[in-house]
Amino acid sequence: MATRKRRPHSAPKPRPPALPVEPPPLLRRLGLAPRKSLGQHFLVDEFALGDIADACRLEGDTVVLEIGAGPGGLTEELVQRAGHLVAVELDEELAAVTRKRLASHANLAIVAADVLDFTPRELLEEGGVEIGDAPIAGDAPLDYVACGNLPYYITQPVVRRLVEADVPPRRIVVMVQREVAHRMVGGPGEESLLSLSIRLYGRAELLFELPPGAFWPPPKVHSAVVRIERWDEPPLALDDTSEPRFFSVLRAGFSEPRKQMHNALGNALGIPDLAVLEILAEAGVAPDVRAQHLTLEEWGRLHGVIEHRHPRTLDVD
Repeated sequence: MATRKRRPHSAPKPRPPALPVEPPPLLRRLGLAPRKSLGQHFLVDEFALGDIADACRLEGDTVVLEIGAGPGGLTEELVQRAGHLVAVELDEELAAVTRKRLASHANLAIVAADVLDFTPRELLEEGGVEIGDAPIAGDAPLDYVACGNLPYYITQPVVRRLVEADVPPRRIVVMVQREVAHRMVGGPGEESLLSLSIRLYGRAELLFELPPGAFWPPPKVHSAVVRIERWDEPPLALDDTSEPRFFSVLRAGFSEPRKQMHNALGNALGIPDLAVLEILAEAGVAPDVRAQHLTLEEWGRLHGVIEHRHPRTLDVD
């Protein structure tokens, strides 16, 4: 396979013009047709495939978990950079085609499975990766990277499964719908329940966007690639008991995002108005601020005060 020159990543990447309406040669040759029921839109922009693989920052021995291998365009780029690649594909026909097409790569295992039915640990082990026992001194039992072109309708549950896994990846690179990418990244005044959930795990950044013409068939929306780097030390010290209670506070704050915090918290948690004002004052949060303007640290303080003053409001069924 001829080596293409890569564009430098220090400058914004210009995208090639929209692709023709006919299927690309590879898909025609393989006789593949996307299944609408699975939300299949195959990424066929070769520059974008290489850019996504480069964004994973793989070293020669890195283990990679690819989610949604499809016809194997990104798989082919990843397998040339990874030490071992476990590619997961729900469509058994696609998995078989890609397994046959890339059979010469000894470091590739293709698993036909629904990623939402199994943990990352189970998928990696099915692909021949040996995983150690429980983490030692805060380190994960396996250092791996997760990557994928996620169908839009399962983006959030897949990302949540990765960041909450008992064996979490050190880096996640995913292509998602552009609007979802912005919600994942968040930022001052633009936080969401999703962005704050991710920020507990790592730092998210939007790398670049892709037009509908980069896919076959072209979707009706634009896409974007997001990279999430796991923190060495989590910003909030939450354990298995306190984490669901912290999320009770988050969900309460975002339950009515158009309302100010003193109204949203009181309504969602059933705390009297005066008590809510006292909670906000103790946590150092202005009563008239809205949920999207609070930082993760401020949510942490709110959780601590509510846990101390009104712990029963955070009980999780």
